[in-house]
Amino acid sequence: MLEIAAIVGVASAGALWRIAFTHGSMKSSMGAILREIKLLRQDVNKDIKYLGEEIKDHELRLRRLEKKH
Repeated sequence: MLEIAAIVGVASAGALWRIAFTHGSMKSSMGAILREIKLLRQDVNKDIKYLGEEIKDHELRLRRLEKKH
């Protein structure tokens, strides 16, 4: 799951670089790219936290099932 997010992030950064470069100066392009990368990083961090909570939930369920048997 994280690998997919990383690949999408890299592909998005490449596309954003091309768009930003064609629509503005190099300085503003870099700023736009950095803002987009920051947003992507925040999204990935949210996904990581969500997956961590899901794993904990599944571990608790497995432990309950093990105790029953």
